[in-house]
Amino acid sequence: MKKITPSDWPRAEHFDFYLGFEQPYFNITTRLKVGKLYTLCKQQQLSFTFSYLYCLSKACQNYEPIRYRIMNSHPCVVDQVEMSCVFLREDRSFRFVPLVACDDIHDYIKENVAQKNVYLEQPLVSEHFLATSETPQQLYLSILPWLDFSSFSHARSAKDNLGIPKCVFGRFDVQTGELPFSIEVHHALMDGLHVAEFIQEIEIQCRLLCEQLSG
Repeated sequence: MKKITPSDWPRAEHFDFYLGFEQPYFNITTRLKVGKLYTLCKQQQLSFTFSYLYCLSKACQNYEPIRYRIMNSHPCVVDQVEMSCVFLREDRSFRFVPLVACDDIHDYIKENVAQKNVYLEQPLVSEHFLATSETPQQLYLSILPWLDFSSFSHARSAKDNLGIPKCVFGRFDVQTGELPFSIEVHHALMDGLHVAEFIQEIEIQCRLLCEQLSG
């Protein structure tokens, strides 16, 4: 993690302006065009869910603004995000599952299926959760496969001041090939333009994965 030098950052004034807002987060909901990825995953018996999470992970590494955070009232950029995703247990309660970053899609799916199996058996507030929940590298994810939503809002703690983004995926529409996607970011760190560029990067990573699976 490194500090951003205000004199080298065009958004320095915007950062100072939004930093003191009582509610500085804003949310955008859109639909990702991932029909081809869904089809390829079904054909090759790959997890569609972990495949689009893999693409999200790649997009986070390629697009720096999504890795901006706030530390001691200063803008910083983390080297790599650590994605934490909510998954449902058989008893209909949920657990937070830390996802492992991998370069290869098959390794990614294998490692994170194992992660999911382990952390679904942990307490909700596990030792890992207590150790990592307030570290700036985090990026929080939820998946709501039962809902085709067009807007979303999150519960937030009063201590939630690191600027950590929150993303939510909804129910995939087989007819349109679209996946609802909500992202919430801190306005001191990102504007609507940045969110649009990040969403574009996710779709680029989905296309690249499709090319890889097709080849």
